[in-house]
Amino acid sequence: MIKQDIFEQMPSHPMAHASTLTELPNGDLLCAFYAGAYETAPDQAIFVARARKHGDGKYEWGELRKLIDTPQKADGNPVLFTSPDGTVWLFFVTLQGTGWTSSLLFAMKSSDEGRTWSDPQLLSAVQGTMPRTKPLALSDGAWLLPLYDELRWRPIFWRSEDKGQTWKEFVVQTRVRLIQPAVVELSDGKLLAYCRSTAGRIFRLVSEDGGKHWSSPEPTDLPNPNSAVDLSRLPDGSLVLAFNDSVDKRTPLSIAYSSDENERWVVIRDLEVGEGEFSYPCLLVTSDGSIHCVYTYRRKTIRHAMFDKAWLLGV
Repeated sequence: MIKQDIFEQMPSHPMAHASTLTELPNGDLLCAFYAGAYETAPDQAIFVARARKHGDGKYEWGELRKLIDTPQKADGNPVLFTSPDGTVWLFFVTLQGTGWTSSLLFAMKSSDEGRTWSDPQLLSAVQGTMPRTKPLALSDGAWLLPLYDELRWRPIFWRSEDKGQTWKEFVVQTRVRLIQPAVVELSDGKLLAYCRSTAGRIFRLVSEDGGKHWSSPEPTDLPNPNSAVDLSRLPDGSLVLAFNDSVDKRTPLSIAYSSDENERWVVIRDLEVGEGEFSYPCLLVTSDGSIHCVYTYRRKTIRHAMFDKAWLLGV
């Protein structure tokens, strides 16, 4: 397992949070996150960093680039997605007021692996609709964009059948306050989502029709301190979960493993322990089978961990 900070804390933007990661068509990695004086500060901007992959399989992170900085408005919650045709998408929000409930959802695209980008396009005029977890290209050809309602605290899923030109919205009605669904597609085509909650547990939902309808949310046995989680499926069908193994603290940051799709979780490894905040993990399984996790490190920087299944199992 290899861990490295993507950058040193920036004096101009000392708070960094909410990273996202994607693999580019050439094998490089692209990471985005937001940073500012504090969360929701008017100077909060979205930065990107690129890691070049070397022949030995290791990655070298380059300089940060400020990509989005709306004057006097906070930009946040970036989510990267490399579509099947190689186009790189960036979903994000811009606050119209002082809190997340005032956010508007935007998207921009790059056809040259993140070097140049289109102008931002407004996707939703409904304030409080926010992204956090990675979209999926489903086996039926559709795309699924997991979202959530910051005002009512409920999961939302957008489904596109025309490669992101238009989206149809499906809202999960729930009495439990749930946000930030992390989704995987299982071998039988069902979708499994794990959600952040205020109830001290990660909650799960299942869809059998590509994200149009979802089961009633159910609590898992896994703790959740009202913080983001992420979920990925390995090529062999096993599942990996990144989460805070606590009901009240954003530490430790742990990795759980299920050897099949039956969600028989075993907490295998801690990425970070001790006092402080280690949170908002984003998992990515790259084309060579490596597992990557980027996450908030004490709100000062974004840390990148890379490991494989052998490390996970201690063999």
